[in-house]
Amino acid sequence: MHVLISFVLVLLTSTANGEPLPSPLPLSWCLDRAALQNPSIALDQAQRDAARERISPAGALEDPRLGYEASNIPTGAWNFDSTPLSGHQFGLRQHVPFPGVLSNREAAARAGAEAAAFALEDRELSVTSAVEAAWAELGFAQRALRITERNIGFLRQLVRIAEAKYRVGTGLQQDVFRAQVELTALLNEKLSRDAAIERASARLSALLDLPSNTILPETEELGDDSILPNLSELMASLEARNPRLHSLKAAVEEAERLVRVARLEGYPDFDFGLGYRLRQRVADDPVDGDDFISAGVTIRLPVNRSKWNAKLAERGALLRRQEAAYRGARASLLEALRSAHAELARADSEAALLRTGLVPQARQSLDSSRSGYEVGRIDFLSLLDSQVRSLNAELRLVRAEADRRQAYAAVETAAGESLR
Repeated sequence: MHVLISFVLVLLTSTANGEPLPSPLPLSWCLDRAALQNPSIALDQAQRDAARERISPAGALEDPRLGYEASNIPTGAWNFDSTPLSGHQFGLRQHVPFPGVLSNREAAARAGAEAAAFALEDRELSVTSAVEAAWAELGFAQRALRITERNIGFLRQLVRIAEAKYRVGTGLQQDVFRAQVELTALLNEKLSRDAAIERASARLSALLDLPSNTILPETEELGDDSILPNLSELMASLEARNPRLHSLKAAVEEAERLVRVARLEGYPDFDFGLGYRLRQRVADDPVDGDDFISAGVTIRLPVNRSKWNAKLAERGALLRRQEAAYRGARASLLEALRSAHAELARADSEAALLRTGLVPQARQSLDSSRSGYEVGRIDFLSLLDSQVRSLNAELRLVRAEADRRQAYAAVETAAGESLR
């Protein structure tokens, strides 16, 4: 039976390609898999590749057009040798836009490809942050469950002790009831912990593109001793390093180029043509059946200025929208950076305080209360209070460690660079 259970667990903790998940689950493995398998990253990679392929066509001339015309056939004879005007006319025509249109179209496409590349970089940072946050949340939920289960075991011992003391007349019945109430509360809390693990597992599995029925193993330790980055330096270098701002800046350049294209498209463009007519020898032909060659140019006259002015105004409005998007993103990132850094500083200080002070003190107090209760020096309520304080201190420490991870990832996303 144990062998069968182990086999089932191995199957459930396998990745999509059948390889078992590492246990304990390291953050580095999750980040590597997300870089290769995350659907959002794959989507932005495809968009970047598509944008790059637009550059060459944007700056190229339209394909030339080859034409044929059976020219000047008399309706009475229906042949090519009754009159010297008849012949087989072949033509080649090339459309040429106003100078500067193609170069600006190509520059706009190049800026669009640059924007897509920076957007991919920003997406990779965002996914990295989301993966670390989900991994830390899963780690917290797993450890919170473990702490809760350990306290359930301790409370069950207290219930037995309280019942034994009550039977021999050295304890109170209300102590038994109070222990049972606390035990029931912890059992109910365990249900919430189980649900939290399922939610965190679902979130992380989705980011890693794992099967929905994958059972994730327990994560590695959540502690992270990375130093806190300097907020002033991060804010000063935000525009120079953040890929989201670089992407929006490239989008502004693309919009500027398209404004120029719209302005130049309002000028005449040209169609150059070259023709060659094959003729038959006929009587009284002054050129004795020589073939004809012809050349010409057609100029588009943009007389409807309201149409071109509207197109130019539309492009100008789109440029203003991109400029506003850049300013809005910059303000949002500065706000996010300050908020995330404040949360990181809080979680860092809280984790250090809990790790070195409150948690060991609460454990010592609980050990002392257990010994005192067994020999009758303290009452049952004092013991329960010590137990609750120890439980809360351990949970707060794990929560602070997870919060520190999540806040650090949020700082890196807002700053637009890896800081560890």
